[in-house]
Amino acid sequence: MIVYVETNFLLELAYLQERCDSCELILNFAKEAKITLALPAFSAVEARVTSNRRAFERREFRESLRKHIREISHSEPFRGLIERSSDVITALVAGDEEAGNRLEASIQAIEEYGITIPLTGEVISIARRYELTYSLSAQDALVLASVRSHANKSTEQKCFISQDSKAFNDLGVFDELSGVRCKFLSTFTNGLEYIKSALKSAG
Repeated sequence: MIVYVETNFLLELAYLQERCDSCELILNFAKEAKITLALPAFSAVEARVTSNRRAFERREFRESLRKHIREISHSEPFRGLIERSSDVITALVAGDEEAGNRLEASIQAIEEYGITIPLTGEVISIARRYELTYSLSAQDALVLASVRSHANKSTEQKCFISQDSKAFNDLGVFDELSGVRCKFLSTFTNGLEYIKSALKSAG
């Protein structure tokens, strides 16, 4: 069984977001060779760009916060605020580093235990058509084109899990995926249950 994931899968794992437990279990299925986890190469790049942007925004926020704390700490009611806020500042710094490490570990795990779908000329050409036909962003079109082009070459059971249902919740997109026998699932929780059910049926 091939399970396609994209950028938000990596970000869930990196930032320990709401459904990261489901993502971790899906990744473990890949490590146990129970499924083939497939990620568009573009998604790895996009996740790193997003992570770098968030880190930059938080650095700016930290510097702004430090500045305001220094200013108001001169006022009598706020004496000692610098010391009391140091744990918050430290946590913000550590959080960025830890998220970055988890992101790289997740990408490396997929490279080792799954498949990275290359960004080819064919994928770029198909993506441009999806942009125009389904009004997808360039990023989402590249993801869909990567998934469909790879799925078209396989006869295995397939599903595509993405929480970006706003982008992919389109009948035309569903038709593109169903045309290569690939089911779309809009949450990682639902995706995990679908995988468990498929593995149980296969076993």
